Amino acid sequence: MKTKGVKERNIKNIICVLCIIILLCILILTFYLQNRNVSKEVFVPIESWQAITHDIVVKDSVYIEESEDENVKNLINQIRSEYGLNSNNFGFFYYNVNKKKYYFYNENKYFTAASTVKVPVAIYYYTKINNGEMSLDDTLTYKSGNFEAGGGDVTNKYKAGSFIPLSVLLEELIVDSDNTANNILISNIGWSKYRYEIAKLSDRDLTSNFYSSNVTCPGYAYDVMNYLYNNSDKYPKLMEDMKKSSFGKYLKEYLDYDVAHKYGSYGGYVHDYGIIYGKDTYLVGVFTKNINNAPTMIANIGKRLVETVENVEEE
Repeated sequence: MKTKGVKERNIKNIICVLCIIILLCILILTFYLQNRNVSKEVFVPIESWQAITHDIVVKDSVYIEESEDENVKNLINQIRSEYGLNSNNFGFFYYNVNKKKYYFYNENKYFTAASTVKVPVAIYYYTKINNGEMSLDDTLTYKSGNFEAGGGDVTNKYKAGSFIPLSVLLEELIVDSDNTANNILISNIGWSKYRYEIAKLSDRDLTSNFYSSNVTCPGYAYDVMNYLYNNSDKYPKLMEDMKKSSFGKYLKEYLDYDVAHKYGSYGGYVHDYGIIYGKDTYLVGVFTKNINNAPTMIANIGKRLVETVENVEEE
């Protein structure tokens, strides 16, 4: 009987030891699994860094809501009164990309685009070059019907029948606003396709007139500049040429800042639009019809606009 009691106690002891061992194994396994999960969270694969960094930036950044700039609105109303500007002869856009302040006047009014269209044409070709579909060394044929009087080396130094490199055509297009270069570039695309392609720079509803004529409106022109600003790293040569264009006149004339812009002048229509790199960065466009001394008025608008917004910033 005594031997039987000893055996029972030994069995119970063995069972207790086994239970303790099993419990310890469970605790060790749990600890291992927890540490393995922590390790996975700490050692992030390289391809995931960008996504995680983006999430942190979004959470920590301050969201700025877009709003109409009352100071710019008041300035434009004052200028309209001074120059007799109205919805028939004037259009305007302004956007401060840092402060997200904007003001549009007559944004859906269509004007003859004149040479302002040369920026979308350049964007089309530089996009083709960026995609590897074309090269700056590619040449286009100068056809006799492409000639149009004006400034620039293509118009004044080349002859019909010449094979002109894209590098020359695109620089002359913007820096010297060469009309013949523009016609060569557009005829190579085809008129209908060219209008369809440049319409892609905007998501607004454009009228049938846009697709059949060389017209623009402040809203579309703003979309072009907004696209160019947001993708400026893809178009360094275009941005450089736009800073050289217009011979320091129009929006640039009274400003000490860099201004990447393109003017247009044809049959009483005089415009300028671009990017002003001031204390903040401003997208600005001025569109006029039959306004006396319009280039000087546009220069005054550029000067007074920058003074207005930057004086407010200092207060």
